[in-house]
Amino acid sequence: MNKNRLKSTFSIAFTLVELLVVISIIGLLAGLAVPAISRGLSSAKGGACLSNLHQIGVATMAYAADNSFKLPPGGTDGENNWARDVYNYCGGSDATKASKKTLFICPGCSKSVKTDVPAGQIPLTYSGHKGLMPSGSNTVVALSSVARPTEVILAGDGCQVAAGGFAGYVIDSPSIFSLQTGKGGSAAMETPISTSPDSDSGSAGALRYRHAGKVNLVMCDGHAEAIAKGKVLNKHVIFGQ
Repeated sequence: MNKNRLKSTFSIAFTLVELLVVISIIGLLAGLAVPAISRGLSSAKGGACLSNLHQIGVATMAYAADNSFKLPPGGTDGENNWARDVYNYCGGSDATKASKKTLFICPGCSKSVKTDVPAGQIPLTYSGHKGLMPSGSNTVVALSSVARPTEVILAGDGCQVAAGGFAGYVIDSPSIFSLQTGKGGSAAMETPISTSPDSDSGSAGALRYRHAGKVNLVMCDGHAEAIAKGKVLNKHVIFGQ
């Protein structure tokens, strides 16, 4: 046998140590890539959620324009009235609007949402401002009553409940969201609101900070933004001053 040829063959082969080093490097790179991919997917879901809320804001403005510039009523008797009314302004025929139902579901939700709901209802994980969109026989609010439409929350990510993965129809926790007059009394405008419960364990009617510690919101002028946990202030809720 040609000794030079044999030597050449062995010189290009991996040793066990070299093979283990290569495997270790591949594993390390994979370990670095997975969190980056996860963050990228989370960021994409957050962006899609903001897009949903912006479209909801635009549809709400259209609803108000057709109703003496008054906002829709909140949920009552188990019906998500505000979402149903806004849904009717998503454009197109009933057949094409059916695809718009996912507009009211945050793509970053931890629980799956049941979409085969009764006729006239909308599956949703966004909750409306209860003071602006009150339930029952309470008087609906005119957009002209909102002193700072660029700062005041119209709707946003809500805590999901177990049954069907829905969120509360309106935000009523903390209770400052329930003040229909929106005056806030002596509340300091720069004071942070309570962030509790911020979970999907069955408590509804509160904001959910599901996007890397931020909550996605649509404001009363129709624009959407994300605000970090602890940075949602009374001024984002009180609308009459």
